[in-house]
Amino acid sequence: MDNAFEAARGAVLAALIHHAEREPTIEGLWLQGSLARGDGDAFSDIDAYVAVRDADFDAVWRGRAALLERLGGALAWSDATTPGLAAVHALMTGGARLDLFFEAASRSPETPRAAVKRLVDKSGVVARLNLGWEAPTPLVARIVQSIIRMTRQGATWPLRVMGRGLWPTLAMMELDLINAQLAQLMAVRHDPANFYRNVFSLPLLLAEAERARLATLTGDALAALAARDPVAFKAVHLRVLDALVEAGRAACAALGVDYPITEAGEREIRALLEREWPAPK
Repeated sequence: MDNAFEAARGAVLAALIHHAEREPTIEGLWLQGSLARGDGDAFSDIDAYVAVRDADFDAVWRGRAALLERLGGALAWSDATTPGLAAVHALMTGGARLDLFFEAASRSPETPRAAVKRLVDKSGVVARLNLGWEAPTPLVARIVQSIIRMTRQGATWPLRVMGRGLWPTLAMMELDLINAQLAQLMAVRHDPANFYRNVFSLPLLLAEAERARLATLTGDALAALAARDPVAFKAVHLRVLDALVEAGRAACAALGVDYPITEAGEREIRALLEREWPAPK
């Protein structure tokens, strides 16, 4: 194995398989996410699912803390916050990240899934899983249009934040704009399913030129922000805005919908920023 994270992940998986094979309340165990798709790396999280015998589900869920101890122990863990989702998110001893989902075995085959890697299947429940999930392109398209509109309606935030002298807040927002919003638009252009991918994995889904563009914008933004130089930051931010427009148009075209901002509207937003940008003090 390549590093300590990968070794720790292997130990957790081995313990989880051992437990599932011997625990009569568990009918099946499988992976989803990058380890199921085959595009994970040494640092990928574990997205593991257990199909629990219906009559024992509540008892197994109540015993989740003890289960984490049997898997090697958790340094910290929390329940999922999504309503109706029975899952724990844990940082395991050794550094492995485990997202463990609990499902009633009778209901597991009902949920469409993109990819599954079977680990334990005592009752055939894993073999019956529905692998017919496809990204809901019309829904993704509507959300992307809404994100673009929301980003533009808030386009004057750099003016307000700089006007208040909040450079740390400015840094947080600009880096998110580049590495979350811009990266997501680039990724969605390649595949609507990328909308649902972890934000930390988005650069891995992009072409080399796209990753290079994100890296350049990030480096230039960091330099301008560290210097608290409004002139240099203005130049970078306008380049980020231009990249957002370009990536947004490409994403909308790939999704088969209209770009939601008119050309005149984009020109006016850019002109407003150039006109009202704070001068150096």
